[in-house]
Amino acid sequence: MKLKACAIVFSLLLISSCGFHLRGSVTLPSGLESLHLESSVGESDLLQALRRAITAADVNLLDTPGLGVYSLGIGQEEIDERVLSVNSNARAGEYELSISVPVQVRSGQVVVIGPEILTIEKVYLADPDNAVAKQEEREIMEDEIRQELVLQILRRLQTFTP
Repeated sequence: MKLKACAIVFSLLLISSCGFHLRGSVTLPSGLESLHLESSVGESDLLQALRRAITAADVNLLDTPGLGVYSLGIGQEEIDERVLSVNSNARAGEYELSISVPVQVRSGQVVVIGPEILTIEKVYLADPDNAVAKQEEREIMEDEIRQELVLQILRRLQTFTP
């Protein structure tokens, strides 16, 4: 029994010492205890996912910008889909879906990060005989891309030194 407990403790120490952390979990710098999130487009799926992720990172989201509080600005997301290949019936067989979003961080009127445009692209196959399945796959891909954009924004914030 003691050997089993020692093996478990040793395994946990080994995992923690190699830098392992759960996917999607992010620790933001200590200067970002509070953050104002602003968007020119109102509420969107990306903004909601970003709100959840920032809150999960123990950052206090403020409704209005304040003195000494950084503002994370998220612009209009742009979705683009293009045909990559066609099948033998001259119908689209593969699509590339990309979502781009402009991001910047400000302190008052001073821009400290950006403005920069973050883009994620993914390829998906289309079944030309099943339009419903194609639409559902596209929606799933959009959600996955938005989650990756959120992680990319958080990783960008991690590199920031207030």
